[in-house]
Amino acid sequence: MAYVDVARLLEDAPQVAQIKARIREEFRARDERLVEMQKQMRVLREKLRPESRELTAEEKERLQKDLATRKLQFQRARDELEQDKQLRFSEEEERFSKIIREVIAQVAQDRHLDLVLQGGVLWVTPRIDITDVILARLRELAEQKR
Repeated sequence: MAYVDVARLLEDAPQVAQIKARIREEFRARDERLVEMQKQMRVLREKLRPESRELTAEEKERLQKDLATRKLQFQRARDELEQDKQLRFSEEEERFSKIIREVIAQVAQDRHLDLVLQGGVLWVTPRIDITDVILARLRELAEQKR
C-alpha cells in the first residue's frame, strides 16, 4: 500500500510550470491588448481631471461616456481572458493528470504495490508516501522532453 499527494504533484512538477509558461505565451497578445486598454483609459482620466479647464461641458460629457464604455469593454475582455486561460489550464491539467496516473501506475507495478491512495486521507505515515518518487519520475520525464 502507498499514498500519493496529487495536489503536491500539481504544484511542484516541472510540467505544471511549463504548462503555465505555454499558456502565458499563448495569451500574451490579449494580455498586451488589456494593458493598452488600461493606458488609453488612463489618458482619458488625465483629460478629465478637475484641473483640465480647457474642456467644454460637452467634451467632458463625451469623454466620460467614452471612459465608461472603455471600462466596460476592458472588464468584459479581462473576464473573457481569465475564463479562456482557466479553460486552457484545465485542459492541459487534465492531459497532465493522465501522465501522473500513468507514472503512479508504473511506480506501483515496479514496487509491487497492491493499493495506491490519493486525497481524502486524514493521515499518512511517511513510510508509505511515494509522492517524492513520483515527483522524481515526473522531473525525469520533463528532462527527457527538453
